[in-house]
Amino acid sequence: MRKLWLGVIGLAAATTANAAVVTFTLSINDDGFGNGGAVSTPGSFAVYAQTSAADNSGLFAFGVDLSDGVIDFIANMSPQGQFRRTGFPTKFVGFSAGVTEDAPGGKISGLPDLAKGVNLIPAYHFGQNSGDLSSLKPVSYGNYFDSSPNAPGSAYSAPLLLGIGQYHGPDSAFVWQAGSVDNKASVYIDTAGTNSAIATLNLQRVVLGGVVVTNEVTLSNTPASPIVATGGAILVQGSNGLYSSEVDELTSPAVINGGAPIQTIGDEAGNIYILVGINGTAADIAAINAEPNAVGASDSQFALLHAAYDSQFLGGVDAIFKYPNFAGPKNVNFDFSGHPGVSVDQLAAVPEPTTIGLMAVAGVGLLARRRRKA
Repeated sequence: MRKLWLGVIGLAAATTANAAVVTFTLSINDDGFGNGGAVSTPGSFAVYAQTSAADNSGLFAFGVDLSDGVIDFIANMSPQGQFRRTGFPTKFVGFSAGVTEDAPGGKISGLPDLAKGVNLIPAYHFGQNSGDLSSLKPVSYGNYFDSSPNAPGSAYSAPLLLGIGQYHGPDSAFVWQAGSVDNKASVYIDTAGTNSAIATLNLQRVVLGGVVVTNEVTLSNTPASPIVATGGAILVQGSNGLYSSEVDELTSPAVINGGAPIQTIGDEAGNIYILVGINGTAADIAAINAEPNAVGASDSQFALLHAAYDSQFLGGVDAIFKYPNFAGPKNVNFDFSGHPGVSVDQLAAVPEPTTIGLMAVAGVGLLARRRRKA
């Protein structure tokens, strides 16, 4: 299937990632409209975006990719509209380009139509503040005209509602599409124009009446956590699936929030697998393995990674996260501050393991601290 973000990314990111973090929430049994006063609406779902506050000027563009084959209906609810005046060019505002609604593939997307040039009105602070696009009406122009086929209106809230829909089957099977390059977000750098940057993306999933499941291990261009590798980085040698790395000690024990740059991995297509050894209970480990970018036995590399690296982890590898490789620096981050009782025991970064069955114990970067699990 066509990757929707690849058609958007050239417009959506004028720079590489900055410190901004965008959180996408898949809210299951949520109709996006307050559920008619009920606690939940079974079979419905909504997707929201929330953007960090101090390091950007709001959501610029988004791509969402959910489970294939379980969605019956999906509607893109990101606001887009126009202001019109006879004899003058129409002004455009909101997410009016790259708009996708793909129910079988579980995808929605959108960004401002930069091709409109001076007739585009940038709308800042989406995902940070509530607001109303009507307030951006140019002098002497008519009132806001909603140009979205789903008519979300001019008013919006924070977090920003991106989409709603209906699904079938058990809610446990309805998750984020693990490792998809189509899960992406970019933000306005400032309020002086349309300059944007790709943001670090945090995916979380909540079932109304249940608990939030979020990514606590991530990969980003810029560090999102304190660097805890001895020497400041995981040193990697090799290329194109034939990498080998040193073993590093953590700079302090029982770390709950930390990470390290990975040096040096190329920008070739493929995935980077992050292997984690966890201090925590069996229930803690099961919860972490339910997080959106954690992979299980259905992943083609899962068994091979365990076979090659379980012996190097105290008690074996506890969880594996997968992220697509991207251009530029790579930084492993972990933050278990919202998960009491959990800390990192060991952390490995395994890039492009297409030959893992032949590599045996090569091709791994480890941050190690010899601690026993609870």
